[in-house]
Amino acid sequence: MSYVVLARKYRPLGFTDLVGQDHVARTLAGAIASGRVAHAFLFTGVRGVGKTTSARILAKALNCMREPGSVEPGVDPGPTASPCLKCAACLEITDGKDVDVLEIDGASNSGVDEVRRLQDSLPYRPQRDRYKIVIVDEVHMLSQNAWNAFLKTLEEPPPHVKFIFATTEVHKVPITILSRVQRFDFKLIPSQLIVGRLREVLGLEQIPAEDAGLSIIAREAAGSMRDAMSLLDQVIAFGDQELTAKSVAEVLGVASHQVLHDIARSLVEGNAARCLEIVASLAERGNNIAHVTRDLLALLRDLVVAKVVPDPSGLLDLADEELGDVKQLAESANADDLIRLHQGFSRGYDEVVRGAAPRAALEMLLVRLARRPALLPVDDLIERLHALERRLSAAPRGGAVERRPGAPAPSRPRNRDPRSPSPSGVAPAERADEPPAARPAPTTPDPRTVGAVAPPVAAAPPAPAPPAAARPAAGTSAAAPAFAAPPQAPSPQPPSPQPPGGAPPTAASPRAVPHGNEEHPHAPPGYGSEADACYSEPPPSAPARFESRGGAPVRRDAPGASSPPNSRQPERPSAPPPPKERAKDAADVDLEEILARARKLPPPEPEHLKKLKTWADLLEPMRGDRADLAAVLNHAILIELGKERIVLGFDRHTVFRGRADSHESKAAILTYAERLFGSVPELDFQFELPDSPLHTVATLEAERRERERLQAIDRAKNHPLVKAAERTLGARVKRVLPYE
Repeated sequence: MSYVVLARKYRPLGFTDLVGQDHVARTLAGAIASGRVAHAFLFTGVRGVGKTTSARILAKALNCMREPGSVEPGVDPGPTASPCLKCAACLEITDGKDVDVLEIDGASNSGVDEVRRLQDSLPYRPQRDRYKIVIVDEVHMLSQNAWNAFLKTLEEPPPHVKFIFATTEVHKVPITILSRVQRFDFKLIPSQLIVGRLREVLGLEQIPAEDAGLSIIAREAAGSMRDAMSLLDQVIAFGDQELTAKSVAEVLGVASHQVLHDIARSLVEGNAARCLEIVASLAERGNNIAHVTRDLLALLRDLVVAKVVPDPSGLLDLADEELGDVKQLAESANADDLIRLHQGFSRGYDEVVRGAAPRAALEMLLVRLARRPALLPVDDLIERLHALERRLSAAPRGGAVERRPGAPAPSRPRNRDPRSPSPSGVAPAERADEPPAARPAPTTPDPRTVGAVAPPVAAAPPAPAPPAAARPAAGTSAAAPAFAAPPQAPSPQPPSPQPPGGAPPTAASPRAVPHGNEEHPHAPPGYGSEADACYSEPPPSAPARFESRGGAPVRRDAPGASSPPNSRQPERPSAPPPPKERAKDAADVDLEEILARARKLPPPEPEHLKKLKTWADLLEPMRGDRADLAAVLNHAILIELGKERIVLGFDRHTVFRGRADSHESKAAILTYAERLFGSVPELDFQFELPDSPLHTVATLEAERRERERLQAIDRAKNHPLVKAAERTLGARVKRVLPYE
């Protein structure tokens, strides 16, 4: 007798045997018990979760005749939620031999002719069973015409006919069909339930196994019981007397949970070298780097949950041993640090699983996370802010600022050079790299004049000489008052140095003195200052400087000081810099690149050109709502375009390859496709295409714009006025530029 795989040998025979689908079993059993059985059902879910098995169990429940001898002859006991599994109907349905239960593969019977032949057989009553049951697996493969032929029969079938549809892609089933059936969504089976079922099967097979090894099988099954049974068959065939975690990981080519915990522990401790060593050992053993990355991301999530939830057992689908290891590792780390690790790893996940060099991408990702800077506690930051507040509160009030000897006088922040790095109203500190000769002399500020700027000597009439007792000593200066005194007879002053342009200094009226912090709204910073005319890069917010010439203080204007509001300043001696040439726009560069690519392509075939026009019609309404997505899809290569299937490709060198396959983008594409075709097609992407010789909407658009540009140039050259100018001037058109 040939060997029967575990997935078939231990296939559930009743509703009580279904694992992880209690909501389906309870609903169907309740419908049978209450006599409210619908005429059509749709079972949907991923592969291996029990859709076809549930369809067979439902068929047995509807047609079961009870155990032989338990019912009087000629009496129909009716459907039951607990099939006996001993009557002829139950045994033949289990073996797939019942003539009244038709199991049809939707992929090989997708045409309208097959559906019509099926419809012709439905009016006839079943040969022996209570109901004629039609089970259609992978029903989404039926064509649109086949669905249309099914509509009337599915809405009003004969009373002795029941339909059971199973599909993994329910979004491909027309809405008109969904409204005529009862839909049951089969869930992914939790890992703990898969482990329990595997342990039960191994007990029947009398094979010992470690829980850690079964956890690896359940993790790789990804919620599919059939996948778990198939993997268990493969591991048993490895030949060990006991299924250990090491042997299971070796057979399946995956990383054990101990290796994943070592990587996570190295990340938490910041040990980048250890991370690289573990990745190297995984690569030497031939482990799939993408699978390791996926499992490591799940482990980082589990660590965050174990850290923030007091009892995470209900949220973590892990074995007891692995759950203990996760808790222990989470306790040794900070919650914010674990969240940061998960965030950083999830951002680099796509680079690893989709990149050309996944090992290098994973190594660099782990090194970057392991070398992350330490988080500064919030309490320390708050304490620093409080200390800063205390220091500021202890500063002298009343407008006077105490400065150490040799510190520069404060300057008006609004009058500083725009290139000054000081963003606040506090004057910047003395520059360390400024030479001593350029630093200002120490001064004693007047409290009434803090924030005021002294007017330039050349911009206002000189004030009368102060009394001898109040005159400052040589080499010192006093800040100018905020409000200038009325002008008196000027005293002799030494001549001021001429600016480089040779323009003599112009005296300003007394009302040019600024009041307080006022500043003319239209006065450019640094306009008319001597320093701007002499130096190309003055020090930011340099304070005013006074020098003694023959005992009379002479002030040099500080660079960056703005001119008074109503003063009349001479023109700057230096001419404004010539306007820079306009940089080429990025869109122009892209258009040139697309046009260069289009010139290398052969002319499109008529069939492909028709598809491109249809694709352009689909994108046209998208340009108003989702212009960003439409711009990306302009560069998509149409591999297949139709009502049932759309396949888009991107060159491996294009920058748009990863921007169109998000869930939001796919939903938008399917929405506009449904508007155009009247149905929702299947959407697939191919991102590893070689350089394709096919045109795209972008290349056709670039060629069209280039043709229009050349036609416009030709029209301009042949314009009657241009021709007349050529004849009159004896010249010819050298170049035609677009109007900007």
